[in-house]
Amino acid sequence: MFVPILWAMMKEEWRIHTKTAKNQTFWFFPILIGIGTAVFSLCIPFALFIVAKQQLFQYLHFLFLFFGISIGAFGLFGKEIMNRRFGQVSLIAYSSRSLPVSEQKVFLAFFLKDILFYVFLWIAPIFVGFLVVTPFIGFSFSASLIACGTLVLSFLLGLSVVFFLSTIYAHSSKLLIIILVTVLALLVASTVFTELSVNFLLLPYTLYYSHSALTFGVIITLISVSSLLSVVFVKIDYPEKKKHYRNILSLWTRRFGFSTYSCYIAKDFIDLKRSEGGLGKVIFSFLLPILFTYMFLSIFLDIIPTVKIVMIFAVFLGIVSATIYNMITEFDSFNPYLFLPVKVSTILHSKIMSFLLVNVFSIAILGVVAVAMDQLLYFFPALLLFVSIALFTLAVTVYLTGLHPNFLLYDSKVFIPYAGMLCPTIFLLTLCAIVNPFTMVASPLLLPVAWMLLKKSFNKWDQWTPVNL
Repeated sequence: MFVPILWAMMKEEWRIHTKTAKNQTFWFFPILIGIGTAVFSLCIPFALFIVAKQQLFQYLHFLFLFFGISIGAFGLFGKEIMNRRFGQVSLIAYSSRSLPVSEQKVFLAFFLKDILFYVFLWIAPIFVGFLVVTPFIGFSFSASLIACGTLVLSFLLGLSVVFFLSTIYAHSSKLLIIILVTVLALLVASTVFTELSVNFLLLPYTLYYSHSALTFGVIITLISVSSLLSVVFVKIDYPEKKKHYRNILSLWTRRFGFSTYSCYIAKDFIDLKRSEGGLGKVIFSFLLPILFTYMFLSIFLDIIPTVKIVMIFAVFLGIVSATIYNMITEFDSFNPYLFLPVKVSTILHSKIMSFLLVNVFSIAILGVVAVAMDQLLYFFPALLLFVSIALFTLAVTVYLTGLHPNFLLYDSKVFIPYAGMLCPTIFLLTLCAIVNPFTMVASPLLLPVAWMLLKKSFNKWDQWTPVNL
């Protein structure tokens, strides 16, 4: 029974994505990723003049670990995915209610389906693109193949561990805090008394050089046990407990009375407050990747101490902060507004305002990092850089994807202009920020461009015919 459910969910996911893009353009997305990786891989020999090969390989393991971490919070969304995301497009998620199939088995199928989709759409094309050019950059094909295997393990390790932590959070936030504090204390103690290397966090990286069967066994055990425990204890439904909420829309609308779109902004924040995970979504989908980015850049500072890391952090923060828009729109649809006198541009305005309000936390994070890295002198240009990148990325996202960035970015016709508009801009800003941080006082020149894009977006999406996702 399990395999047919998994296969049906795979077909269902395909249907969801191809509903917004033709089969040909959706198929072209992984090909595009592979081509981009191949072009990037050809630049590796030049990068090795700056960073040692072993160090570069370590960074790649960190990146794949972060990728797994960023999508590993399945436990927070268990019930919500069933009730809200699948509610309008799926009967499979509710098969446990009408068929002799357990909810854990259904969620396990969903978990494996998402992993397979990420592997198919992102990881496999990256590896193919890299392996194709290995003969031209002087890398051993067999060693590169093994490296791809350890990178996959890094991805799965990050995904499964955060999946487990998010499941714990769904049951008890206090228990999660106790566990995290305990683990952090042990890591600090181990670092102080035993000089624990950062490679402890990268067991797959260690495996590549040690070829240790014990290390491989530990990695597989961590991935398997974390995933299985998470699936077994995931909170999908609460049949014995009904939640009742008092009407607080008017109260929250008054709180956001400074905006014309106060009632819609209030709805966004009430949705976030009442949805599964609540603040946990921000923690696992935003703050946790930022924390690991900070750790990664701290290591980078040891290699190139002259670089003002707070500037590079501002770039990463701007890119990651832009994904808050994806989170705000993830479980919302314009279809419920169709019978109301509401334009798509009205909802877009409200989502943008919600995005700006949530990103106040990003500014606070940037300030903390500037102080922690003793680079407060560069806080102002870093702040301008962060705001410029975040708003420009938001404008491009809204213009190209409207209210459905989580689906439309997989359409190659959307992804190509998206990458074409963002990558050169961010690369140029990063390069200038590294050469002279104070040149970033000119980065707000991007803001008029972002505003023009947003104005075009409102006109464009007001003429759009909603698609039932």
